[in-house]
Amino acid sequence: MLKAAQWIISEAGLNSLSAAGITTGWLKAWLLSAGASSVSIHVLESGGWQHESADWRLFFAEESELIQAARSFGLQVENNDSGETDLIDAHHLLLENPQRMCWIYQSAQQSILFISPGDIAYQRESYLSQLNEGDFLPLHVFAGDEGDIRLEPGLSATLVAYENQIPQNYLNNRGLLIEEQVIEALRKHGLAIRTVESCTAGGIAARLCRLPGVSDVVDRSWVTYSNAAKVEEVGVDSQLITDFGAVSREVVTAMAEGGGDDKYCCIAVSGIAGPGGGTADKPVGTVWVALSLPGCETVSRCLSLSGARHEIQSQTVIAALVLLLDALL
Repeated sequence: MLKAAQWIISEAGLNSLSAAGITTGWLKAWLLSAGASSVSIHVLESGGWQHESADWRLFFAEESELIQAARSFGLQVENNDSGETDLIDAHHLLLENPQRMCWIYQSAQQSILFISPGDIAYQRESYLSQLNEGDFLPLHVFAGDEGDIRLEPGLSATLVAYENQIPQNYLNNRGLLIEEQVIEALRKHGLAIRTVESCTAGGIAARLCRLPGVSDVVDRSWVTYSNAAKVEEVGVDSQLITDFGAVSREVVTAMAEGGGDDKYCCIAVSGIAGPGGGTADKPVGTVWVALSLPGCETVSRCLSLSGARHEIQSQTVIAALVLLLDALL
């Protein structure tokens, strides 16, 4: 049976998503994978969601906003013996980070989830399985715009199965965030990682550390924004910077090799994120990425990216992690 679904997110919920780096594209994709036939995104305060029918509704808002939404459906709200808010006719699911209650109301007509702000990404199976107890559909994730579902700058997805040739930029079929896939691959190979970052200013390490419990895999990161930092922190030869410039294969290779060793792999990036700073030879969006793996020759890649500064930085983070996945997988 076709299931129309809604994500109804308050301004507080949107702020929580933004702080966590999770886009509504991912939320939409995960719901489609759970079996929704269509997904719409609404801002709670707009009230537009009330004029659209849905079989599944997921509210992501502060508790007071959730209570108001529950009452709009005629649900009874009371305080229990501990003074905590309780939703009558709903059952509970305890979510973590922070520890909080997810209320689940189900009737013959619809299922409604009321979720307060906190981790919405890494516990998605816990609450989505309340809507669909069966297997999730394969969600194919790509680096680039191959898929018809836009996840975030540099990543897309599709539910369409690939029976024959799989595109080169294919990442996984489980709807995994790229940091989930990278950490899984590093653990599988018994590797830990370091990063040396210029234009991303620590964004690669920050992306990996969104995932809980990664201290066994992520060792450290250097933000070597200045030329002096590249020399002083990871031992880049200053003559390389003089001869080739900070944004070059030679320098980014030296950064990766300076940060890695026989125990740690290392990703390094150096580029021009803009809006200024570009030249005819190295326009804005020129980024060099290098990867050093223990016992292997360092590999590098030159990117030609476009977009606003934050989009170029985001795409660089994705491209660097894809380079690592290519090497590991």
